[in-house]
This record gives sequence, C-alpha cells and structure tokens, in this order.
Amino acid sequence: MFDLITVGDIKLDTFVVLPEASIQCSLKMPECQICIDYGKKIPVEMVDAEIAGSAPNVARGLSRMGFKTGIVSVMGQDGTRKLAYEALKNDRVTTRFIAVHKEAKSSYSVVLNYHGERTIFAAHGDCPYTLPANLPTKWLYLSELGKGYERLFTQVARAIDRKHISLTFNPGAIQIRDRKRSLFELIKRSRLLFVNLGEAQALTKEQTTEPHRLTTALFKLGAKHVVITDGKNGAYSFDGKDTRHCPIFSGKLVEATGAGDAFATGFVGAILHKQSAVEALRWGSVNAASVIGFVGPTKGLLSHTQIRSRLKKNSKFKVRDI
Repeated sequence: MFDLITVGDIKLDTFVVLPEASIQCSLKMPECQICIDYGKKIPVEMVDAEIAGSAPNVARGLSRMGFKTGIVSVMGQDGTRKLAYEALKNDRVTTRFIAVHKEAKSSYSVVLNYHGERTIFAAHGDCPYTLPANLPTKWLYLSELGKGYERLFTQVARAIDRKHISLTFNPGAIQIRDRKRSLFELIKRSRLLFVNLGEAQALTKEQTTEPHRLTTALFKLGAKHVVITDGKNGAYSFDGKDTRHCPIFSGKLVEATGAGDAFATGFVGAILHKQSAVEALRWGSVNAASVIGFVGPTKGLLSHTQIRSRLKKNSKFKVRDI
C-alpha cells in the first residue's frame, strides 16, 4: 500500500538565465512583461536541465519525507523517459504506473530565469491518459496534464467514490482554461485544493485579491480545504471555518520554479505526519523557501526532520487567523 500516488505529466525542464532583457510594468496592472530584442541572437546561460512537473516534484518530495510514493503518467519512448526513471528511482519513487507510448512525445519546458523570477514555456505531450485499475493508495495527488485528460478525470472521480481515496487537487492551466464539468466534479471531491492567486481568480471568475472572498468562493465549489499561494505575500487557507495567513519563510531567492509544488509537498507531508492544518502551512512555507534557493524544483526539497529543525530555530515564525 502506498501512502500517496501522484498523477500528472513528467517534463524535462531546461533552465536558461537571461542576462539581457528589460522589465515593463503598467502602473494600472500587477503583471509585468519581459522584453527582449526581436530577431537578434541573444547570449544566454543554460544553467541546468532537470526532470520536473508537479507530479514528479511532489512524489519525490514526499518520498524524502519518509512516505512510500508512486506516479501515474504517460511518456514517449525517448531520452526524457530514461532520465525520468533514473531521477524517480534515485528518490525511491515507484515508476511501474508510468505508461509508455511509442508514438508519443514526452512533455518539456523551457524556463527563463530573470532576476530570480521565472517564465515558463511548456509543451505537454499529446498522450492518452488512463488511470491504472486498483491503485493501492490512501491518497491521490492530481496535477497538471495535457489534452485528453477528460477520461482520466472521470476515472479518478470513480476511484475516489468507490475506494474512498483522499484527493489532493492542483489543476493545471489547460484544465482551468477549459472549465469542463469534470474539473468541477473533482474539485467537489477534493480533500485539499491547491491553486495560486491567478488560478483562484480564474476558477471563481473573481478579480479580487481579497483572501476571504477568494477562499470562500473556492470553498463553495466543494473542496473541503482550500489553499491559495500568493508568491511573496505568502499563502492563505480556509477550511469552512477559519481563514489563515502564512507569511513566506525567510530565504535567498535564486530561482522560483517549483515553489508552489514544494509548498504543497510540505503541506501534504505535514497532514500525512498527523500535523494540524496550521502546522501544515508552516511546513509548506519552509519547504518552498528552501527550493527557491536552488535552480530547479527538487534540489531544495527537505525531509520532515529538516523542516522541523528549521522551524525550531525560527520559533517566531507564526500563522495567524485573519
């Protein structure tokens, strides 16, 4: 029996540092744009290439926290698959639920890093997703997928209803954009729902940044516990009764890819370690702060012992009700 199995795309991320660019922001909007010279050859620094994606990131992170994990995914018969198997096995993540299709291409991303913040160009493989029968797990963590996910969503819903599996849901950009009924059916079945601020606004069709309003709107969609991450502003949670805010844990920003996955990993890991929801927010923040200190989403993932040690040294780091 597995403690948790993740479901989602496995990608090869290539990390590129942009030395020459400018940032343009409108005074009326919070969004910024990276501007580079069109039609020119721009020298960059390729820092690293790494197996990534929410599903493998969370599976590897929870394995480091002492849990038995596996991953459900679909990959092409290519070099990315070989790299993925090696990376997952190094973190003791079971790969036996990964399907291989000869005609498919594995997913990939190019991550542009400029002054510590990242912009991601992601390409998801066009693969037929299927949930293996009789998954031996107590929890499922469902994350980003490419096109053709609808059948899988239906299978996940049935598995939850039949086997009483606890679902943690972190929907991807494609699923949120499509807004299909299957998405909202899974939100209703979610024990934990993780989204960032922009995703929360898209799901609820609310433009507000006010945490009470956003978390309440998400809760009304049916999830038992809602968590919204908001970058430098920390994270918010709502369980139908209390709205809480957790600030960011102090740390040096090197590269931000995987911060949200690391936060979710810490939060879920705390719950699996029988910690309170308040403590889970603190665990998530510590794990995210560690990950952004490195290039890539997994080098900074912490064990539960390391998280506890860092919190013990920072006893003033608190979650507050708002």
